[in-house]
Amino acid sequence: MKEENLIFIVSQPRAGSTYLQNLLSNNKEVNTCSEPWILLNFVNQLKPELVRSKIDNQLAIGALHNYLKKYSNFNYQTCLKNYLLSLYSPLSGDYQFVIDKTPRYWEILDEIIELFPNCKLIVLHRNPINVLKSIITTWRLTSFKELNLFRRDLLYAPKKLHNFCEKHENNKNVYSLNYEFLIENTSFELEKIYKWIGIPFNESVLKTDSNIKYKGEYGDPFQNSRDGYSKTKKKLQATTISKPFKNLIIGYGKFLGKDFLQNYGYEKLPKFKSTLAFNYFLHLREDDERSFATSKNFKWYVKHYFYKIMFGN
Repeated sequence: MKEENLIFIVSQPRAGSTYLQNLLSNNKEVNTCSEPWILLNFVNQLKPELVRSKIDNQLAIGALHNYLKKYSNFNYQTCLKNYLLSLYSPLSGDYQFVIDKTPRYWEILDEIIELFPNCKLIVLHRNPINVLKSIITTWRLTSFKELNLFRRDLLYAPKKLHNFCEKHENNKNVYSLNYEFLIENTSFELEKIYKWIGIPFNESVLKTDSNIKYKGEYGDPFQNSRDGYSKTKKKLQATTISKPFKNLIIGYGKFLGKDFLQNYGYEKLPKFKSTLAFNYFLHLREDDERSFATSKNFKWYVKHYFYKIMFGN
């Protein structure tokens, strides 16, 4: 397996990556599977802060690096790279390209380029406001605590994706795509990506009913469902967004900022403002940070959250 034959699709969760993966693998040249998360299990040695465990990961990485210093002729990164490529070899078979679609690779974009400078990497953007709405409705979230599982995807991913694309705007192996453009003009956008990859395109690849390469336990529940995409999507999208979540969405837009959203590719934006709901979410605890519940502002937020959020802020 050569890195030139490896294609990554990276995005926020609920940004259309499964749909794009389906379209790009619906041919005889490309193989894929449900989100493998392969690299997230190993690049902690390049980015140790990703790992939260009972052991001291920073200490473990320090010990590894101390060991490697004793053997300066041993190229650990090359060894790691070859090992990771071997993990993709079962997918290659008779196929020219292999897609690893794992949205949360946004956490390790720089490390992917460092390991595989000759791979192809597609960065898929979607309006983060709609990403947030989709996360709430798709997973039927009912509390800010549940949404907190996606806090890094919401608070950090958009700007990380945007900055990476700006940094690599002249990199021929990095392709930036807006989900909305793909939906509005699927054939046109898809033909450009096929050409960029280097595989033939015809309109038949748009008919994806028989493509099951991408299906599995991880990924889009609409497209993975045995009940069919349309039926499942209609059922899940019947989920309504509660008033507290609506207020959080307004505050999220303010947090991202109009200038950023326009630079990200979105001109038509509603009016956003700071909201108590989003401020409350912003200060919820992260696993690797001090609990907000221990801070002096916690009681104030709880009081105002329960008594005011239901009345418009």
